[in-house]
Amino acid sequence: MRFGVVLKFLLVLLASAAAQDTIANLQIEKKNDVHFVDGLDLAKKLKMPMTWQSEAGILQIENSSWVLGSAWVSTKDTTFLLPTPVQSKINDRRSFWLPLPSSLQVFERLLNKPLEYDSASAKITLGELKELKDIWNVNLEAKNNGEVLELKLSKPFVAESFYMHPNYILRLNGAVIDTTIFQDIAKKSALFNRIIFIQDKQSAQLTLMLRDNCEKVELIKKDEGKTLQILLRKKQVAAAAPAPAAPHPPMQSVQPSGKIKTIIIDPGHGGKDPGAVGIKGLKEKDVVLAVGLKLKKKLEEKGFTVKLTRDTDDFIELAKRPKMASDWGGDLFISLHCNAIAGKEMQQKAEGFKFYILRAGGTEEDKAIARRENQAIALESGKKGKDEISPAEWIILDNQLALYAEKSALLAGHLVEAFDGGSLRKLQTGAGQAGFMVLVGAYMPAVLAELGFITHPSDGAFLATEKGRDEITDRLVKAIIAFSR
Repeated sequence: MRFGVVLKFLLVLLASAAAQDTIANLQIEKKNDVHFVDGLDLAKKLKMPMTWQSEAGILQIENSSWVLGSAWVSTKDTTFLLPTPVQSKINDRRSFWLPLPSSLQVFERLLNKPLEYDSASAKITLGELKELKDIWNVNLEAKNNGEVLELKLSKPFVAESFYMHPNYILRLNGAVIDTTIFQDIAKKSALFNRIIFIQDKQSAQLTLMLRDNCEKVELIKKDEGKTLQILLRKKQVAAAAPAPAAPHPPMQSVQPSGKIKTIIIDPGHGGKDPGAVGIKGLKEKDVVLAVGLKLKKKLEEKGFTVKLTRDTDDFIELAKRPKMASDWGGDLFISLHCNAIAGKEMQQKAEGFKFYILRAGGTEEDKAIARRENQAIALESGKKGKDEISPAEWIILDNQLALYAEKSALLAGHLVEAFDGGSLRKLQTGAGQAGFMVLVGAYMPAVLAELGFITHPSDGAFLATEKGRDEITDRLVKAIIAFSR
């Protein structure tokens, strides 16, 4: 009898051990009171498939994409915002360093298991299969004047909502979304065509991409906040009126076929806005227009449809450029620029290319570059100068970031890879993130290219020559072709 009790106890221990796998001997480093784990080592020990594009600075683990210097991580259906960006070097050790414990939320999503990090023992423990029940039921009901999307919650959460057509955003502070229960909901709706999910440690967020026939959205709380109803009201039309309008034009490329057909090239600045001025009076607007024209010709020879936001020395407002790209149904948007810096001593040192995606600034240097490029707004008629994207505007932008986070990062990675080893040096990792307003509203993979420092002696001389511009063009073409495959 006693033996049976002991045996039962051992079986319980074995079952517990199977359910609570422990990952030990991890490569852990600490910097500024933040623990980092070697992402390559962690993925290997978790037996997860991965691809590391070392030159491009992109690590793909299953269907997640991690970018060096970025705090954004994209999975197939969700985007996570980490409090600390991914690092390439910690304490003189180079790898793909992921911040702990915040990065574990991404792995929890991929594995559908809870993970816990013990900083004292440097171990990560995996729990049993996880059921995400903060939103345990979703229902869509059609009404005479619209639709009701009802969410059943496990408990009341602080709910914040924002409405700016075509986006309705609902944020639940402290909640976790199981996106699988929303499967096919958008297909049943006549008033929205897509739901985008963003999950971070502090909140869960869903964005409804509304159709043009939806004119009003209202949030109703019931059952002391445990039931939320999103009321979507359709536009009232006369009996003889045509059927409801098609989805909002910018969303034409929300679900592209995967093949890049139409490429939008945006030569920055122009007209009364010269951009940066470098050695011997070389103007940024002239360099990028020359490269843009060459790039258009070479891409068309490869069979692409290519459109330029400007093909002459004209001034075009920043906000119009991405709108043109979306209205034209672009599959890829690249804005061409040249970098610059003040001070003779720094002008002798600062050199190299860098490709940026739309995110909150990763470094103070990147934020400063974005502010300089955004200063074109000060030249726009009747508008005050504004060179930064506000926190409230980032909330509205979340849906664009969720849709194209991974593809924009991959495009930047291909560009870095194509330029690495060329005549221009790489600035830092060659890839960065910042709040460039010219990328806002481009509903497609979008990158801003700083082709080199126009204020640097050798960079500036290279940018001024036909040979240099031809090399830049060839490398841009190489990257775009690689991305389009």
